[in-house]
Amino acid sequence: MLIGILLVHYSCNNKTEEIYDGNFGYELEIVDSLMIDFLGSLELISVDADNDLFLFDGGGDKSHLLTVDRSGNIISEFNKPKDAPDAFGQFVLGGTFVDDKIAILGRSLFNIYDKELKLEKSFKKTYPHRGMIYSSFDHLQVGTKNDTTVLLTFTGGPQTEASPNSKNYYQNYNTLDLIDSQKESFEPIIPFHPNSRYAKGEEAYNFIKPLFQVKNNIISFVHQNDFYFYQFDLDNHATTFHAEKIPFDKFLLNKGFAIGGQEDYNTPKDLEGDITQFFQIGDKHLIGYKSGLKLEEMPGPEFSDEERWNKIMKLNQQKYLVRESNGKYSQPTIASNLYRISRADSKGRIWAHQNTNALDYEPDLVTLYELKLVKKELEN
Repeated sequence: MLIGILLVHYSCNNKTEEIYDGNFGYELEIVDSLMIDFLGSLELISVDADNDLFLFDGGGDKSHLLTVDRSGNIISEFNKPKDAPDAFGQFVLGGTFVDDKIAILGRSLFNIYDKELKLEKSFKKTYPHRGMIYSSFDHLQVGTKNDTTVLLTFTGGPQTEASPNSKNYYQNYNTLDLIDSQKESFEPIIPFHPNSRYAKGEEAYNFIKPLFQVKNNIISFVHQNDFYFYQFDLDNHATTFHAEKIPFDKFLLNKGFAIGGQEDYNTPKDLEGDITQFFQIGDKHLIGYKSGLKLEEMPGPEFSDEERWNKIMKLNQQKYLVRESNGKYSQPTIASNLYRISRADSKGRIWAHQNTNALDYEPDLVTLYELKLVKKELEN
C-alpha cells in the first residue's frame, strides 16, 4: 500500500550538465527470495538484519502489522481496529526496529511496541498533520546524535503553519523531525540548503517530499523533484551542509507557481522528472528516477486512459544510478520490471517486492527478492 499523488506541472526543461565520473555501471542481481504464505498484499516497512526479522504493514482499514522471519514464518501479528487503545491508526507513516523494540508512526500517534507487538508506550505527535499522507514509505529511521540513539522521520510536511504559497513557508521549512521518545517531542531539523530551488521562496510548490537514509549521525537525502544530493551531520550544528548536483542523463524540472497564488492543474503540461527511490547500500547510494517527458512527447487523446498510461510508462522508464563513497556516479541503468525495490538493510541486502503484474499467473505466496549490486566496467 503506497499512497501518494502523481503531479504534472510546468517544466523548466532543466538538464544537469555534469558528466559521469567513471566508465562503469551497476546491475541488480537476484540472489535469494523471501516467500510468505499470506492472503493479501504486504508492504515491507523495516528489516532487523541482525536477527533476520522483517516488519510488514498488512494494509486495510485497520492497524495491521506483522513480523516475519527469514523462512517466511509469521512470528507476531497486530490486527486491530484503527481506534483501538493500543492501535496507531489506519496509516503507517513510518516504522522501524530500534533497541529491540518496534517504533511506529501513525498520522497522529507515535507508538513503541515490543517484538511481540504489544504496546509499551504511546504519545501524540506535537503538531497536527499537514500535507500528504505517505503510507509505508521509509519515513522513520534510526540514527545517532552525540552517540545517543535517535529517530528521524518525515511526517508529510514541515511543522510551520504557513501556507505553501507564502515565503514564510520556505523560510521556516524543516525537512525532517527528530523524535525524542523520552521527552515525547518532535524537533524540527534541516532547513533548505541555499542551493535548493526551494530555498529562495520566489516560487511556490506543493507536496515537497524528501527521500532520506540515515547511517549513524549522517543523514543523506534528496528531494523527489530536484537534482541535488545532500548530507547533513547531526553532530555538527553548522548552518550549512553538503550539496552536490546529481548527474542525471535527463531530468525535467518544473516551474513553481506564484507566491500568493494557486497551482494550475487544468492546463496540459510537461511530465516532471521524479526521484522515486533512494537507498543506502553499504557505503553506496542507489538513486532510482524517471526523467520526465516533454508535452510533445506525450501520447495524445486518441488513446484510452489505460493505453495512454502504458505508453507513458514505456517512454518514461524507471532508471537508477549509483553514487560511490568517493562521490563518483555510475552510468544509468534501466530498472527491471520484475520487482520494486522496497528497503535496503544494514547488511547491504536489497529487498524488492515481486511485480505480480509481470506474471502470467496469480501467485499463492507473497514474494520478496533479495538483490545485490554488481559493478560492471563498461566498454569505451
